[in-house]
Amino acid sequence: MKKLLVFPLLLLFLAACQADENDLVFNGISENWSAQLTITVINGSENNDLELTYKGNDLGSIESFNYYVENTDRGTNFGGNNVSLNKSGIYTNDDMSSNSPTTTNEDTYIISVDWNGNSEEIVINKD
Repeated sequence: MKKLLVFPLLLLFLAACQADENDLVFNGISENWSAQLTITVINGSENNDLELTYKGNDLGSIESFNYYVENTDRGTNFGGNNVSLNKSGIYTNDDMSSNSPTTTNEDTYIISVDWNGNSEEIVINKD
């Protein structure tokens, strides 16, 4: 009997892990960085999951960096200071949320990244 329950529970778990079709995914790329921002609305709150990937040639030289994200259509923004990349050159932040969902498919975000005396902007739009 237990074996019969395992398969449906496994299917339920896998379905829950997939991205919701209502998620808004914004992507962009610059010379040294790529960015993906996934926005999910859960229980009336807008959750922002940001992934920044360094694609430059000198990953070892980046001890920390700063970033600033601005929704140019809504006037909302957030950022991080002195954050670090993992060994693969990826930074992930999924702790950001707001109480009033306002993001739409047509919105544009600009991400400013500052590292080692360099600065770059990434424009990200909905896929």
